[in-house]
Amino acid sequence: MRVGGLGNDGGRLGKVGTPGARGNNFVFLQFRLGRMIVICPVMQKICLLLTVLILGCHRKDDSVLTNRLQTLVDAKEYFKLENQYKAVKNDLSEKNRLYFAAFIDNAFNQNEACVAAVDSILGEQFADSVKSKLLLLQEDSYFKLGEYAKAAYNDSMIIAAKALDSSLLSDIKNTRLIHDALRNTAPQQMSIADSTTVPWTKDSIGLIELPVTTDRQTVSAIFDTRANISSITKSYAEKLHLRLFDVSYMEGSGITGIQFKVGLGVVDSLYIGKLLIKNVVFQVMPDSILYIAPIKFQLNIILGWPAIAGLQEIRFYKDGRLTIPAGGGGGGGIMGDHNLALDGLDPVLALVSENDTLPFHFDTGAGTSILYSGYFQKYQAVIQKAAIRKTQSFGGAGGVEKKDVYILPALRVRLGQKVVTVDSVSVLTAKIFPGEKFYGNIGRDFMQQFDEMTFNFRDMYVRGN
Repeated sequence: MRVGGLGNDGGRLGKVGTPGARGNNFVFLQFRLGRMIVICPVMQKICLLLTVLILGCHRKDDSVLTNRLQTLVDAKEYFKLENQYKAVKNDLSEKNRLYFAAFIDNAFNQNEACVAAVDSILGEQFADSVKSKLLLLQEDSYFKLGEYAKAAYNDSMIIAAKALDSSLLSDIKNTRLIHDALRNTAPQQMSIADSTTVPWTKDSIGLIELPVTTDRQTVSAIFDTRANISSITKSYAEKLHLRLFDVSYMEGSGITGIQFKVGLGVVDSLYIGKLLIKNVVFQVMPDSILYIAPIKFQLNIILGWPAIAGLQEIRFYKDGRLTIPAGGGGGGGIMGDHNLALDGLDPVLALVSENDTLPFHFDTGAGTSILYSGYFQKYQAVIQKAAIRKTQSFGGAGGVEKKDVYILPALRVRLGQKVVTVDSVSVLTAKIFPGEKFYGNIGRDFMQQFDEMTFNFRDMYVRGN
């Protein structure tokens, strides 16, 4: 577990001297010419001061480095952030090493390390807004660890500080309702004695479904990596005897941005093949919210986060098998580097496009990939020349919305060493919400280019063959 990414000496100056200088007040310094001299205690202090000054002259400007890294944090460029941090961490102060390590640990699902890093620096001098953002980062890791009471406490401190903008504080107040309701709920736990394989199928609208069993009933659940919390209709919550909480809060659909009220419940035991997940949190929605009226299709159960992350590793095969290895799998990452991150509860995939590594949302619940306005701004001239403009309907939980888009004939991206071409990709010209940072939403049309895909949420990588 990394707690600050210290270098060999952690930035601290050791004693000046040699191992043989014990038992006296003298220090021996070896010069390049091989001559040895004895220095008195006063001279020892002078030498120590000179050493500090010399080392200080060789340290790079910390503010220049931190500004560069902070720009990547603000842009949510987690993959570039990790690479640049590794290159400069020994030139950062301990406070700044821990600060950026907290963001990196959170992004790559090292939640215990994130919590510890934030705890280590909360007493340092930070602006109130920065301290609130650190508490918010830690709150997210607490939720992923199932430490709901601690997450609620962080929410309360952030709200009391009033250091963040009103829209973000409104979101935090809404999230606190979830954490407060769950404060006496045990963390999610996974138990698997041996590797298990289950069939996956596509329903009538192309969504991936898995068989899950709870309360001695087996039902089909949609596998959706962009569902921030697993979701279930009110009628199915009653059918499967969920423990329901007396709480309601606001939720929204990612692509449409439509807001609606939902409740909360917990499944004590949920089986996927031989794998048992305990204490699975579900959003409980009115049936009408998960009903897609234009195609008269009812969604009932959506398996999302943090249940999916609890599986640790999943291997999808194009022939309709899904395998969950015992022990969380592991190994075989992309040359040892992360290419999968988490932005809160949203998975983010690093893909190479036009010789640049870009972060995209990764969404198994979306049939087709779309590109966000950030991609349009980056490659506007190319898109306007090659694409066709039209109005398109987008559907999600809560309804359907029309948006102006460009239809790009083909999107070429690279995962690892494999280049994939996705045909007829929609490019949005306006942001879905003001804080949008990523370049698109990668869906199942990308997945189907591979015979096998491995998602590893412990070592944080996606591999495709």
